[in-house]
Amino acid sequence: MKNKAWVYFSTSVTSGLCLALGVVSGILSARLLGPQGRGELTIISYFPGVMGALFPLAVPQALTLFLSKNPDRKSEIATAGFRISILLGIVGAIIFTIVAPYTLTAEKKYLGWAVALTCLVSPAMVINPNMYAIQRGLHRFNTVNGILVLTSGGMVLGILALWWANKVSPLGIALLSLGLQMAVAVLHISMLGISTVNQRIGWETYRTCLTKGVKFFLPVIAITLFYLSDRAILIRTTTLEQIGFYSIAYAVTFPLTLTVEAFAQIGFVEVAGMKDESASFVLALRRFQMAQIVVLISALLLLPFIHPVVRYAFGERFSPAVGLAYYMVAAMSLRGLAKAMENSLRARDLSWPGTASSLAALFILAVLGAWWVPIGGVKSFGIALICAEAMGLLILIVLFRRKVRMPLADLWGIRPSIFMAISRNIGNALNPKLT
Repeated sequence: MKNKAWVYFSTSVTSGLCLALGVVSGILSARLLGPQGRGELTIISYFPGVMGALFPLAVPQALTLFLSKNPDRKSEIATAGFRISILLGIVGAIIFTIVAPYTLTAEKKYLGWAVALTCLVSPAMVINPNMYAIQRGLHRFNTVNGILVLTSGGMVLGILALWWANKVSPLGIALLSLGLQMAVAVLHISMLGISTVNQRIGWETYRTCLTKGVKFFLPVIAITLFYLSDRAILIRTTTLEQIGFYSIAYAVTFPLTLTVEAFAQIGFVEVAGMKDESASFVLALRRFQMAQIVVLISALLLLPFIHPVVRYAFGERFSPAVGLAYYMVAAMSLRGLAKAMENSLRARDLSWPGTASSLAALFILAVLGAWWVPIGGVKSFGIALICAEAMGLLILIVLFRRKVRMPLADLWGIRPSIFMAISRNIGNALNPKLT
């Protein structure tokens, strides 16, 4: 991968821009909809998101892996990944359209038709992860970054257009988001080119990509379910207004994981492309150490802004989300670190550590959430999430150390040498001639 410093730097800048634009769109939707409307939007948008997390079947990771290891077959692999994503997207949309409305509790059944409609038009939620994986596997990181920024900016402009037309509603904003995803899917397909999309390839390529995707997915399904479980628990245990408060706290703090996740995705490409196993684990350790610096700086920058952003940007009606957001900073920081380590391990075909940690975290969150939320409200769910994320990260660290056999102190990344390494990378990114 050429000019890795620039790739990491530009991806981090992209994450920051997407974060800023996401905050703006979140503020606009919250102010226009209010706590209950924001809760309705969370539920309507939740099911397409679940579909987009489950139905790719980890084929995107398989595509990135194959493209990194087999650049001579990139056109063939890209075509197989595109066609598989179309099939899985259609199947997922049909299943969720039928099943999702029946999972709502009695007082939320009136949202069933809106949930069904959004699921029906959401195949792009399955297609795009595969397309992004293909672009990253081809090392088109600037392309990915540009599309992400355009999508985030389009969401802001779209909400403003709905407001101007007096058509703002939870369903309208959800359909806007899905419409942007459709446009992104079309853009990705056009970038692949007609020759790539239409070429003939053998069934063996489909089988290899799908088999590897299923192999990746089965062990990490626990990770996927854990990341999706928060709103599922809240939908079953609390009110629309409380869900609205959680959605704001989540929107303010979730971006903490975005930069680390970008590092993890690029690190996956790096680690997967290395043939020397011991060197790949050294690189994985280095990326985990750097992730700690990124999380620390991001959290320290975010904390002073939580109160004014929630109270004055989102509005006084969302002030109960302030206390929850402070808990969520800790939870999202732990999640970002876990993602960094889990991605590096999975790049070496080690999926079981992530599976074990997520199963334990999911169990803790389900038990504590079902117990505490009816008693203490949504703020208690934040405490439960911290407990679950801490346990998941602890298990990953223990299993990583057993595999690599290193002292615990070597995992620590808050040290001058790591700060200097990050500074050098930023300098190299800004001055490519020095690399």
